[in-house]
Amino acid sequence: MSLLTILTGTPVWVWILLVFLIARGINALNDREMEVKRLFLLPLIFLFWGGSGVINELAFPHWGMVSMLAGLLIGGSVGWLLWRSGPRLRIKEGTDLIIRPGTPLTLIFIIVAFATKFALIFFLNVEPNLKYAFNFNLMFGLLSGIIDGVFWGGTLNLYFTPRQAEKGI
Repeated sequence: MSLLTILTGTPVWVWILLVFLIARGINALNDREMEVKRLFLLPLIFLFWGGSGVINELAFPHWGMVSMLAGLLIGGSVGWLLWRSGPRLRIKEGTDLIIRPGTPLTLIFIIVAFATKFALIFFLNVEPNLKYAFNFNLMFGLLSGIIDGVFWGGTLNLYFTPRQAEKGI
């Protein structure tokens, strides 16, 4: 199977999603003002994408979900540690907005996440019997969870750390 076949055989919505995600990652390189709820956009996108893949693509979705939960915990810990030493959120005075500091981590993990998800689905399309391989189901769920967990860990670190400092914790 040639690279051209892979690229042209990929649904258009996947490329639209990639453009959207890369645009979000490029925006994340610079400080930006936002409502607090927007912090959770990327983690929710990847949670939905990972969960729907586990449910719709695997023969053992329950085990895939268990594996995904383990991956969320692992990835969440990694994300928390990666974002721990970065710049913190700031509150924009006189508004209900926050200022999220720029970081290349978001763009890097968007690219890693997309490539990983693309590869998993690609392998399923090239070798459909992988759907019935228990180990592949576990790996699919685990990788989906780790990917999303990194985003959740980083987001939760940014969200909770200033609140703990305000309370003197």
